[in-house]
Amino acid sequence: MAACDEWIINVSMGSFCWVAADKSRRDSARHSSFWSSSPGCGLSGPRTGPTNYLSHLFLSPPPLLRKPGSHADGAVTSQTTQGGTMASDVAARVALKEAEELALSLSDALNSGNEQEAVQLCQRLSKLSVPVCVSIDSQAYPQDSIRLRVGVEDAQSDTDIPLNVLVSPDMTIAQLKEKINLDFGFHPSLQRWVIGKRLAQDRETLHSHGVRHNGDQAFLFILSAKAAHLHLHQHKQEQDQQRLDSIMESMQLLPRGPAKGGEKTADPLQYIPPSRPKHVPPAPPAPPCPRPKPAVPAKPQMRWSCPICTFLNKPTRPGCEMCGEDRPDDYQVPDSYQPDQQEVLRIQLESLAVVQYEEAQREERERNFQSLLATEDKNLIPNATEADCPICFSRLEAEEGVVLRECLHTFCRECLRATVVNSLEAEVSCPETCDSKLLDREIKALLTDEEHQRFLELRLSIAESRSEHSFHCQTANCRGWCIYEDEVNEFHCELCQQVNCILCRAIHTGMNCKDYQDDLRIRAENDQAAQQTKQMLESLLQNKEAMKCPRCDIVIQKKDGCDWICCLMCKTEICWVTKQARWGPNGNGDTSGGCRCRVDRKPCHPNCQNCH
Repeated sequence: MAACDEWIINVSMGSFCWVAADKSRRDSARHSSFWSSSPGCGLSGPRTGPTNYLSHLFLSPPPLLRKPGSHADGAVTSQTTQGGTMASDVAARVALKEAEELALSLSDALNSGNEQEAVQLCQRLSKLSVPVCVSIDSQAYPQDSIRLRVGVEDAQSDTDIPLNVLVSPDMTIAQLKEKINLDFGFHPSLQRWVIGKRLAQDRETLHSHGVRHNGDQAFLFILSAKAAHLHLHQHKQEQDQQRLDSIMESMQLLPRGPAKGGEKTADPLQYIPPSRPKHVPPAPPAPPCPRPKPAVPAKPQMRWSCPICTFLNKPTRPGCEMCGEDRPDDYQVPDSYQPDQQEVLRIQLESLAVVQYEEAQREERERNFQSLLATEDKNLIPNATEADCPICFSRLEAEEGVVLRECLHTFCRECLRATVVNSLEAEVSCPETCDSKLLDREIKALLTDEEHQRFLELRLSIAESRSEHSFHCQTANCRGWCIYEDEVNEFHCELCQQVNCILCRAIHTGMNCKDYQDDLRIRAENDQAAQQTKQMLESLLQNKEAMKCPRCDIVIQKKDGCDWICCLMCKTEICWVTKQARWGPNGNGDTSGGCRCRVDRKPCHPNCQNCH
């Protein structure tokens, strides 16, 4: 074997192999049991298992070629083991070669439509039990590019973001995911495609989903990195692997053997081992060849990754450009970062938008304040929009109804006026089922002067009946009344100018209280009608057909209906079956007193017929 100590490195598509510099060494190496041919390159070293070719290329010197049976560094090679390994390798290569030929023949048979030959080839190919992938050639699909309309959405967004993507019908979903990853930075594991109301799978093509014309629609849902179990370390590893693949794809693979015309092929890279055996004479130097330029290292990543959709945003963005998620609190814009022109314009527009927003807020607050002042000057607030009266169900146009101040319920004027006129209470409640009351200014604006005067008189009478120390003038049709104290015994009415005796509850001018009571007793004994009335009332009370009001002590009687009755004088709510007040001293809803009906879900009496 010719003496040669120079070695050439042949690099292409991620495979690295050592090649002898001259032809004589390559010819002898083909017959050596230490070397085997590698498709697409020259001679490779002994195959001892999976090898990281990149580290072998730059960190280890090339092995020296030796004759069959020679020893390297004292190691002894077993010819028997090596022969068995070579036999199994040869058998595997023969089966793989046959499978390749059958696959090519099957492709030709399918293209030509030869059904019988395709069946036979499939049977022969299945006996080899090798992995096979069958796909339709891209030439069978329409060659025109299509603008696909994509709606992008994630779990945080309310509406989808429209997007136009240039695709081809033969593109698979996996290729489409990779395109979105390269263009927008969304990892394929975060993408879920829905086309034609169906979840698309990676091996399916766009043509199979009916994407054939410009404007066809698809939907892309972006998962969060947490939901897809995608970690930042894994994402960086995949980016490094893609960068390494792009570097290896840029390297050129040299053909094996001499070039046409008998000239040697120029090698792109030359490697000289640091030491050479003394018995090997030096070979003539190889012609110089240009070294490939080293790959430019990637710039340090200054963008911040969104914790929801993993999109890489510019440092100055306060939120994610895709999903709107806030920037992490621990992230700080690098001091050395210089924003580009687009970012500077965006920051200026954001500052201008903040100023405009604050100005709009100030103007809106001023308008609201002026509107509040104008509303306060009105006794009745008209409705600003169309509404329906809940009482008469009539349609109310704007400015036709009335909005109550306390509860903001809307009614027509006629219904509110009727509610006030027919009310028997001093405070008029909202016709809706709420606890709000009509204000005095609203009541006065709804009623006429005469109706408002009667309403005020009704309020006075109710206040008189509910007061414990009230006394009404005994003159017929006189409206005068007073609230007396314990040491006062007489009431001088300013309306009728009569003096009323509070002790006797009568007017007995010219008589003292004793003379008046004696005279009253004598007249009652001689008045047969008065005696009959008194006996009838006593009989009703004894038979429990009537009762005395627990507050004003007048005799009241139930006509019909439920057990809830109301005193006409003092307006006290009374439980008929228990003959006592319905509520406690604090009025409606006070269960500290009264009949305590339905407290702890128990009726006030076994015969209670709904005392409300």
